[in-house]
Amino acid sequence: MERALRGIRERFADAVIDADRMSLREHLVVVPAARLPEVAGAIPREWGGALIAAFALDEREPHGRFRLHYQFSMAPEDAVLTLIAAVPGEAPAFPSVTPAVPAAHWLEREMRDLLGVIPEGHPDPRPLVAHDGWPEGAYPLRKDFAPPHTWSWAPRFAFSPVEGEGVFEIPVGPTHAGIIESGHFRFSSVGEAILKLEVRLGWKYRGLETLVQGQPLSRGLEIAERACGMCAFSHALAFSIAVEELSGALPPPRARAIRSLAGELERLVNHVGDIAGMLTDVAYVAGAAEGLRIKEVLQQAGDVLFGQRFLRGVCVPGGVRRDLDEAQQRWLRDVLSAVRADVEDLVRSCLANAAVLDRLQGTGRLAREVAADLGVTGPAARASGIPRDARRDHPYAAYRELDFQVPVREGGDVLARLEVRADEIHESLNIIDQLLLRLPGGPLVQRLGGLTPGRWGLGLVESPRGLLVHWLRPGPGGSVADWRVRSPSHANWPAVAHAVLDDIVPDFPLINKSFNLCYACVDR
Repeated sequence: MERALRGIRERFADAVIDADRMSLREHLVVVPAARLPEVAGAIPREWGGALIAAFALDEREPHGRFRLHYQFSMAPEDAVLTLIAAVPGEAPAFPSVTPAVPAAHWLEREMRDLLGVIPEGHPDPRPLVAHDGWPEGAYPLRKDFAPPHTWSWAPRFAFSPVEGEGVFEIPVGPTHAGIIESGHFRFSSVGEAILKLEVRLGWKYRGLETLVQGQPLSRGLEIAERACGMCAFSHALAFSIAVEELSGALPPPRARAIRSLAGELERLVNHVGDIAGMLTDVAYVAGAAEGLRIKEVLQQAGDVLFGQRFLRGVCVPGGVRRDLDEAQQRWLRDVLSAVRADVEDLVRSCLANAAVLDRLQGTGRLAREVAADLGVTGPAARASGIPRDARRDHPYAAYRELDFQVPVREGGDVLARLEVRADEIHESLNIIDQLLLRLPGGPLVQRLGGLTPGRWGLGLVESPRGLLVHWLRPGPGGSVADWRVRSPSHANWPAVAHAVLDDIVPDFPLINKSFNLCYACVDR
C-alpha cells in the first residue's frame, strides 16, 4: 500500500491523499475526475490492486455534486485503496474507467442507470438495469427520486447481433423452467458452436439500496440479509461489519467464532449444492442425488443449531443472537464427521467416472488473464489461478486466528471449479473443527457506540460465491443515509459470457452451473 501511495504521490501531483481515513483498512485518494482513468488504470497494472466496487453518491444537497468511489483491494496487505472524484450536479459526466480497468464495466453502467451519472467513452453504453422503456429521468438512487405514477415498461433490449452466413440467434429466458430467477441469454452460434453470448439481467430490480434510505439499522439489516437467499448470513455479516466500523465496536471473541462457524456452514451448503448441480447437468444422477441429500443434512443442521435453514436472524451488529451449548457442539461434530466421509466418497466417485470427466475437462475455460481483467472473484477466480480470498486477505470474524489453506487450480474449466469447491469443503470442515475445539467463552454481543453522520463503514466478507462488499453511511439518529452492495455474482456474470466462447450450446447449462451465480444479488 505504501508503495502505491508513494507512486500516486510522485506521478499524479493533483491527487490528494486524504489523511482522514474512514476505516482501519481504507486509504482515500482524491483525484480530479478527468484523471480518474489514468490513476485507476495504474493501480492494478503497477501495484497489484483489484477493483472490488465502484459507485456514485448523490451529494447535490448541499454540495452540488455527485461523488464517485472506486475501491481496490490491495491484497496481500489488509488494505483498500479508494479513489474519490467529484462530478458537477448539473452536468454529471466523467471519463469512463472501463477502458483502463475492464472490471468497472457493469459498475459504471449501473451508475448511469441508477443515478444518471454518465461514464463518457464507456465501450458499451447500453442500459444494464434500466430496460428499454424505463422512464426518462427516473434514477432510483438520487435523493429526490419518486416512483412515477405510470411506469412505462417495454422489456425489449437492443442486442448487438453477430452477422454472417450460417449464424443463428438462440434466445433463452428471461422465464425459465424450475424456480430460478429471471435472466435472458442470447446466443449467437454457427451450428452448436457459441460465437457470442449476451447476458441481460435486471428483470426484477428491487431497489433495495433505495428502500433502506432513512430506515433504522435494524430494518437495514433485515433488508440486507434478504438480498440473496443462499448467502443471507454473508450479507448480514458484511452489513454488521460496516456498522461496527462506524461505531468502533469489536464483537466479543465468542461471537466472532460463531460468525466464522455459521459462515463456513453456509459455504458448505452452497458448495455441496453447486457440485450436485454440476452433476445434474452431466446426467450423473446418482451423484447429484447424493449431493442434494448432503446439502439437506447441512441445512437441517443450520435449522437445529440456529433456528433457520438459511441462517437469517443469526448475525447482528455487535455480535450474534444464537449460542451453541456443549451438547450442540458435540452433535455438530458428529454430523460433520459423516458429511466429510460422504463428500469424499461423492467427489471420488464422480472424478473416477470417465463419462463425467469427459464433460467437465476443458469445458467453459476461463483464462487467468480474462478473469483478472474482469475482476472475477471466489471459487471461479481461484479455479483460474487467482489466489484471492477475503478470509485471508482482509481477515474478519475469527479468521485471523485460524489455520486454513486457499485452494487454487490453474485449469479454469468446469473441472477446476468443481475441484476448488471440493477442496474448500475440506477446508471449511477443518475450520469448523478448529472452532469447536477452542470456542471461547464470554458474551455474544458488544454494545454499539454512536454513529457519526458523514463517515462510513466498509464490510468485506468472503461469501460462498466470492467477495461481498457492503458500504454504509449513517444518517441522523442512527438511520441509514446511503448503502451500496456489490455481490460476487455481480462481479462474475460478465465472465460467463467469456467462458462459453467456442463451447457448444448444450454445454451452457453446465458452464453456467459451475459458476452458479445469483440473479437476485444483481437485481438488488
